[in-house]
Amino acid sequence: MPHHAPPVGAPCWFELSSTDPARSQAFLHAVFGWEAESMDVGDAGSYAFLRNANGTVGAVGGMPPGTEGAPSYWGVYFASANVDASVAAAASAGASPFGEPFDVPGHGRGAVLADPGGAMFNVWQSAAMDSGDFTMFEDFSVGWVELATRDVDRAKRFYGDLHGWTFSESTNAPPGTRYAEYAVGGTRYGGLLQMTAEWGDLPEHWSLYVIVPDLDVALSAIDVAGGRITVPAFDAPGVGRIARIDDPTGAGLYLVELAA
Repeated sequence: MPHHAPPVGAPCWFELSSTDPARSQAFLHAVFGWEAESMDVGDAGSYAFLRNANGTVGAVGGMPPGTEGAPSYWGVYFASANVDASVAAAASAGASPFGEPFDVPGHGRGAVLADPGGAMFNVWQSAAMDSGDFTMFEDFSVGWVELATRDVDRAKRFYGDLHGWTFSESTNAPPGTRYAEYAVGGTRYGGLLQMTAEWGDLPEHWSLYVIVPDLDVALSAIDVAGGRITVPAFDAPGVGRIARIDDPTGAGLYLVELAA
């Protein structure tokens, strides 16, 4: 896939905040072959860009200030033309900003929020016209970004207004499960999954799906690398085979081997 700046409203960056960045990097290299290129970010410690064979798929760093005691987690950033305007619009629609927007000199401006259902997400305004070699939708990169929510209609209103998404109801959802796919500029980036009673009190949250060419091969590396399989492989009709894993620090990802 061509490497270019994602359009406004689309997922544009994926970031692992880890309690042990070095251990997470080693795990991601063993399972996906991702190479880490570290940079010094001063008092914040190290920050490593993660690359597959063709480009940059995301990054891993330490836990942000104020998250002491929290488990490792993957975060998603959505592209914004103006972060401050996005934060104001999100807040007026029921979101909760976490602190003020922040600048990363030479790279851009971002902000952290919780949507009206409590799911954490980020907005990002790039300082550059192009995001270099950031890549999605290929083997060993993120190919789907999914919100688990208890109110699909509320999420559609919020994110549709904020990011300009268009929606279509999925025909591949299991019986009794609602699933709405979202798109930016005609490209589908992910979906909104209706949480049911079986989810218990699990908070609403965003999840990433990494495309793998052979799910069984990828899963065979999990235990050896120190992670664990939290949802065994299952068939998703019309999509492919899916499993969920945790890295050694507890950060979760879905793996998907796409159907032909």
